[in-house]
Amino acid sequence: MARKPPLRQRVTDPEIEDDVESVGRSTRRKAIDRAVKIAFAVAVVGFGVVFVASRWSRLSVALAQAAPGWIVAACLFAIIGQWAAVLGFRAVLAASSRLLPVVDVAEVFFVSQLGKYIPGSVWPIVAVTKMCRRYGIARRAAAIAGLLALLFSVVTGALLGIVLVLAGEIGGVAGLWWLVLLVPVAFAAVHPRVVVPTINLLLRLARRAPVELDFTGATLRGSLGWPVVSWIFLGLQCWALVVALGGPVLTSLAASIGGFALAYAAGTLFVPAPAGAGVREAVLGVALVNVIGGSSSFDHEKVIVVVLLSRVILAVLDFAQAGGTMLLARARRVAPIK
Repeated sequence: MARKPPLRQRVTDPEIEDDVESVGRSTRRKAIDRAVKIAFAVAVVGFGVVFVASRWSRLSVALAQAAPGWIVAACLFAIIGQWAAVLGFRAVLAASSRLLPVVDVAEVFFVSQLGKYIPGSVWPIVAVTKMCRRYGIARRAAAIAGLLALLFSVVTGALLGIVLVLAGEIGGVAGLWWLVLLVPVAFAAVHPRVVVPTINLLLRLARRAPVELDFTGATLRGSLGWPVVSWIFLGLQCWALVVALGGPVLTSLAASIGGFALAYAAGTLFVPAPAGAGVREAVLGVALVNVIGGSSSFDHEKVIVVVLLSRVILAVLDFAQAGGTMLLARARRVAPIK
């Protein structure tokens, strides 16, 4: 009987196997990234729709009472304020990694900000770290930039609010004198000689390598200056809404800007309240108390309406600008190089 030839053993090449395995991992990673992006988009849109729809009945009543011209002005002020915040984030990102074009930073900023409509306070930072990878920025550098931008925004908003509340003698200053004690603490919180060592100390405790942050010259001025500009214009947005609902034009200006900045800073710090709900209304109500007392047509109920209108206007603009900057950034990436 003839013997059957032995089965030919499969000859393998370790390099080929490694390449195949690497391609497989890359494919799985891309599939996971795509699924995460889709899930994030669905969650953002879903919660955003709920956010606006749950307030629509009161919003429609408020809009019927408001002066249309001032509503348009509020939207314009809000857009300028949001873009000033983009430039502030760009400066912080340059300090932690490198300077990116404005359109690219705007896409990262506006899309990541949609994460705040999802329950939980970490989603904007997660989105920043994810999106910055496209531009070769390490996750740690992007996360630190996102956290520092939030810190600078909150501190400058609080400082601006305190200065206007106290200097303008609004909101019952006698009961708010203690806010002066927060001023040196706030200045220390954003000073580079405090911020950088604190971050590196936390990284050492977490057994991570220290980072280099270039907070000098234009970078430092942009990181702290643009948030101030942002708060001023976002405060003007609040002022326009106050006037649109019957508030006095001149006497409500400082109260609106300072109260809005202080209210949003307080709401951001009070993590248990979703999007600062309740906290912002209370702080803004205190800041506008003299406006309420000096006007026959502007009362406590309209303070709540101002906050409601502001929330919805900013939410709509957040989604619109996220979509617009995504289209601009995509067009810029696919444009032919000349």
